[in-house]
Amino acid sequence: MKWFLRIASVLGIVAALAGIGWAMRKGNTFAAGSLVFIAVGFAVLLAWSWTGGLFGLIGRATRYVEGVEGDGRHEWYAFKSQRVRVFLDEYRHPWFALEDIAYILSMKPGDATFKSYGPREMAVPESASEPYLSESGLRRLVKYSRHRDAAALGAWIERDVLRVLRNRAAA
Repeated sequence: MKWFLRIASVLGIVAALAGIGWAMRKGNTFAAGSLVFIAVGFAVLLAWSWTGGLFGLIGRATRYVEGVEGDGRHEWYAFKSQRVRVFLDEYRHPWFALEDIAYILSMKPGDATFKSYGPREMAVPESASEPYLSESGLRRLVKYSRHRDAAALGAWIERDVLRVLRNRAAA
């Protein structure tokens, strides 16, 4: 449908411009003036058909970056310019992407560290495609990590992520 509008708009603009030229040669200024408004109308239709598609793509990209995909259950936060994906399960409990947290703490998601984590600390939530750490799993990882950013990550999670999520749930 969009392509039909685009093609019809371009053809309408071309026809209106040709009509304006024809009317001006004949000396019919009223017809030429009327065709100017018609050309503008087709130009607006053309612009709407293109910008609607363009803004639709931009809107989808914005929602993806903001983490709205997954029925609004994914959110994205930034810790020292590194994204951290947060998945909210059906009870609105936060789960943190293991891959993102492991990258920040210079670990590999398959490290032996994570082998001792139970299903309440590390799991693949419904409609997620990779392992996530629960709040308690993340606290445990931060508590025992020797990475220089571990304490800052723990404080950031508490202050900038969990507090925001709790305030939103209380509202």
